[in-house]
Amino acid sequence: MTVSNSEKGLKTGSMAPMIDTVDIHGKKINLTDVLQEYRGLLIDFFRGAW
Repeated sequence: MTVSNSEKGLKTGSMAPMIDTVDIHGKKINLTDVLQEYRGLLIDFFRGAW
């Protein structure tokens, strides 16, 4: 089954799931905690080939 790109990922304007992750320095990040301190958050997804 082939899935078109329009069927992948989040829809424009949808809310991102509240996740736990780590930053580039290995520091743990919890999105719920970040949003308690700041009004918003920009998440930039990119694919690297390195």
